[in-house]
Amino acid sequence: MTEQKYIAWRNRYLRAYSTGYYIFYNDDGEKGDAVTCSEAHGELLNTLVKLLSRNINSLITRVGVSHVTHVIEPKPFYPPSLLGYGMLISVLKRNQADFDGLLNYFDSFRNRNGLMQWQQQKDKYGRFIPSEEGGQNSATDGDIDIAAALFLAGRVWGHGGPQQNIDYKARAVALCKSICDYTINHRTFLPYLGDWVNEDTDMQRLTRPSDFILSHFLLFYYVSFSIADCAFSDGYWTRHKASALNNYLFIFQEDHERRDVWRRVLDACIAELNHQLSLHPTGLIADFLEHHHGAFRAPHGKVLGDKHDGHYNWNSCRVPWQIAHYYHQTKDARILPVMDAQGRFFAGEMSRHGEIRTGYELNGKALKKYMDLAFVAPVSFLFWVLGWKEYIEKAQKAMNDLDENTYFGETIAMLCMLQAIVPY
Repeated sequence: MTEQKYIAWRNRYLRAYSTGYYIFYNDDGEKGDAVTCSEAHGELLNTLVKLLSRNINSLITRVGVSHVTHVIEPKPFYPPSLLGYGMLISVLKRNQADFDGLLNYFDSFRNRNGLMQWQQQKDKYGRFIPSEEGGQNSATDGDIDIAAALFLAGRVWGHGGPQQNIDYKARAVALCKSICDYTINHRTFLPYLGDWVNEDTDMQRLTRPSDFILSHFLLFYYVSFSIADCAFSDGYWTRHKASALNNYLFIFQEDHERRDVWRRVLDACIAELNHQLSLHPTGLIADFLEHHHGAFRAPHGKVLGDKHDGHYNWNSCRVPWQIAHYYHQTKDARILPVMDAQGRFFAGEMSRHGEIRTGYELNGKALKKYMDLAFVAPVSFLFWVLGWKEYIEKAQKAMNDLDENTYFGETIAMLCMLQAIVPY
């Protein structure tokens, strides 16, 4: 059944373009002439790599399909860069041809800074062009996903392309340089929203917590290597043995030149998530944070997307999954208070209502009274990492009760399932 789900997903979303592939995400036509965007692209690339050291058939037998299900979708606002998620899923199918095809598409739509243009659309002649809504600019999370995928591809395949002339690691290092130069705030060491942010404008005061992809930032600093009873040689990790990290040590430095930057980015993201917990005991994180008087706080009203920018909504619904995946890899106790707070809040929601609602104010008041898989699947993954069996079962039942497909929710659910079983 998992294989059937993957084939159906691939047939629906993977499309050919010139010498490559892209992930189509506008089948309902609600996004006008848009055809794809950067995050969905990078995530598919990332997933294709991560399974290569494992046997896919044994994984399919073990995982079942409880996370790959349907979702009710009453016209949500999707985060502005979706395509990477599709690439992660293809990566997990050991398909280097798809990987290279998607990389070719990335190359076709890199901007002047070496980052992926966040969205493409068709013109009246059917040609793909940058979208009219700042389409030549980047969206930070999409490039982070692509860079992580390239590092992983370098460890698994080394090289790709028809002539084996693509050095994945070299491409990853180059992309990391662009991410560092154009999308990291070197005062706060938190991500900007994209390379379009000008330090002289108010937008430089914003950050998006769904861009705090801790596992990827750690990968930029180290790459996984399984070994027992060995400790890191610097900072926080000197106090931790391999057994505390699930025997996956990140001891091969990848992006040497920016090594210190990525450590500071990782530490800054973890510190900011804990700071937000001190302000909001629910553990809920706003879609955007705004810097005022020396500290980040949730904004009031619209700052980029809509009036819910200061709420837990379509961006930050991914945060429980992202921080849980990082903890699953590292057992880094610094992130555990945020996980515990979120877990307690969502366990309460499951006990009271039997569901995870679609969006919340940071005090825990629901924005909507329906469910969406994009909100439930990350919480299910959080419960799984915390080991809360009762609530895992409740969340899975809630997901199985949903009866419609959408790209965003179903793709996140599949990624949660795959990251639960595949070493990073």
